[in-house]
Amino acid sequence: MEVAVTSRIMRALECIMMLALATVLASPHRATAAPPHLKAGLRTAQPSAQAAAAETSAAQQTVERLIVTVHPTRGGKLNAQLERKNTDRLSALATSALSVERRLSSRSHLLKLDKPLSVAEARALAARLKASGEVEAAEPDLLMQAQSIAPNDPGFAGSPGQWNYFAPSGLNLGGADLPGAWDMTLGSGSVTVAVIDTGYRPHPDLQAMLPGYDFISSITVALDGNGRDSDASDPGDHAPAGACGSGSSASDSSWHGTHVMGTVAALMNNGLYGTGVAPDVRILPLRVLGRCGGYTSDIVDAMRWAAGIDIAGLPRNTNPARVINLSLGSTGSCSAAFQSAVNDVNARGAIVVVATGNGGYDAVNQPANCSGVVAVTAHAIDGDNADYANIGPEVTLSAPGGGCGTLSYACYPGLTADGPPVYSLGNSGLTTPQTDTYAYKRGTSMATPHVAGTIALMLSLNPALTRSEVIALLRNSARAWPAGSACTLSENSGLCGAGLLDARLALSSVSPVVTVAQPAQVVSPGATVALSGSAQPPQGRSIAGYAWSAAAANPQPLSLMNTQTANASFTAPASGRYAFTLAATDSAGAVGTAGATVRVNSVPLTLPVAEQGVNFGARLSVQLQAVDADGDAITYHAATLPSGATLSPSGLYSWIAASPVGTRRLTWYASDDVGNSLPAELVIHVADSGNVSLAAPTGGGGGSMEGDALLLLAAAGIAATRRRHRLHRR
Repeated sequence: MEVAVTSRIMRALECIMMLALATVLASPHRATAAPPHLKAGLRTAQPSAQAAAAETSAAQQTVERLIVTVHPTRGGKLNAQLERKNTDRLSALATSALSVERRLSSRSHLLKLDKPLSVAEARALAARLKASGEVEAAEPDLLMQAQSIAPNDPGFAGSPGQWNYFAPSGLNLGGADLPGAWDMTLGSGSVTVAVIDTGYRPHPDLQAMLPGYDFISSITVALDGNGRDSDASDPGDHAPAGACGSGSSASDSSWHGTHVMGTVAALMNNGLYGTGVAPDVRILPLRVLGRCGGYTSDIVDAMRWAAGIDIAGLPRNTNPARVINLSLGSTGSCSAAFQSAVNDVNARGAIVVVATGNGGYDAVNQPANCSGVVAVTAHAIDGDNADYANIGPEVTLSAPGGGCGTLSYACYPGLTADGPPVYSLGNSGLTTPQTDTYAYKRGTSMATPHVAGTIALMLSLNPALTRSEVIALLRNSARAWPAGSACTLSENSGLCGAGLLDARLALSSVSPVVTVAQPAQVVSPGATVALSGSAQPPQGRSIAGYAWSAAAANPQPLSLMNTQTANASFTAPASGRYAFTLAATDSAGAVGTAGATVRVNSVPLTLPVAEQGVNFGARLSVQLQAVDADGDAITYHAATLPSGATLSPSGLYSWIAASPVGTRRLTWYASDDVGNSLPAELVIHVADSGNVSLAAPTGGGGGSMEGDALLLLAAAGIAATRRRHRLHRR
């Protein structure tokens, strides 16, 4: 939401002397002498003066050392010489005296030249060494410089300049510290920000837009002669007196959407106007506001379409946005329509950033008061909450919106009471489009794209960030409200959000993505357990170190090996569940973590069961038993079962009618939720009750005679009967 800037302020701004911004102007060293190509999409044909100066500086360096890496297969002899600090072979190849200063990582050595060389001479010498075949790589040991961004866009450091981007210093306590963030990233073309607003002007300081859409269904509101269509450009939103309700004032076209888009992603270092928060991200323009505003029904359709949700009758959006900027709203609580739309786009992974409104109230407008959005209030250059900005318990944080602070009665020295506004892009047309130019505006509408752009930078560093993670990082990195400002009053406690946006701190807080190879392992007692992981640093950073640690709540202390690497190990104790954390620290000091759990499992141990005896046709029940050292629940299983027999999961073996006569063997085992025991055997003797005693044998586990013994006894009985019969006949 925007607050108009008076012409009096515009004249006063020409006299303002803003604070100086100290930056280090440097350019990365180039590997070749050829000038770099300008990246695609920049509207300039010449490199910046900074870049040209830095290229000249790099070329004027003198080189005193070379980094030489020996070939892994053809350089064995040479490597052995360098290990002994013998450089005879390399000096002969270089036709220049060389000496080994020290061994570097892997197969590399740092060699000192006998005299300084120019960069070109050193590169030529390195090429001769590489041509020998024994050297895999050789290069000058060049000085690198800190990479700091200082845009050459005239509006950035002009008067008043884009004070809203500067690092906080002196009287400017409200700057978002974008130069510090730009040292990390200017954004990624894979991140899309949808700006749902009045549409866009094809401004020379804006990159080519992604294919957007005009969602305005009312011809009266649209002012383009039709309803919804694929043209999201802004024809103007001017209104004559009385057009927006009885007694409404006449208004010029605002070019509001173009101003918001300029804050998100105006081009950098093209010598035009100012720059955006995230100049390398893509913008998806969606037009919902025209004369007198825009309808909720059009806005919620645009929100869903922006996130890649199909809308009946409209073409599919093939460029779903990760960030949706809504610099709009109205009074009242969050409507069901808005809340439903927010829920839907959040489910698609989009983050909705909304202005809180400009009434100066302690109540936030809708849809900024909906659940699941990032609600942005505004502050002035001195860090005080802007006098027009709404606050409330739903506020996430504040961003620069311009104007005067609530308690800044004198506002900013040298200015009128209105305070410096936000500089961005605009158009000179009062009704229809004329010349694309710049514009000064103030309002929570201007604050909101600062946050949307910062989120886009964060996602450029780590696309895997979730909405909740982004909000947590924004809150945790926000600067405290300055002493004596409105949000430090007890009456406003809990209504102003976490504090002031600090883009540098927010991006510095984006941590590496840490992955553990086996997040959950089950191992046996005494096993050597490997804990392995890796980390992906945010764009432009490297991993500085790893550290494995064991949880303090583990059942017992463990002796971890190689804890300061990505791959640690330990010997598994007898039992228990153990938790570990792998922390990865990147070159910016940000730390990412991932967890791993290891369960030491002892499979169940079966207990011996005595042999069992049962009469033919009788019932037999036997309770099998096993123990588990870990206390896990045990389940019993049968590998073989006689016909008509069952084994319950609790270990009860039941044979309703044992048959046939003879010896039967039941093979069974026990399991916990991880593994199985060794197989065990239950021996059962089924006997003919008329011939064999079922008395249990002494010293055993009960049961009858073996089957072979029964057959022998039966045969002996038959023979005795026959003998008695023969004797009787005699």
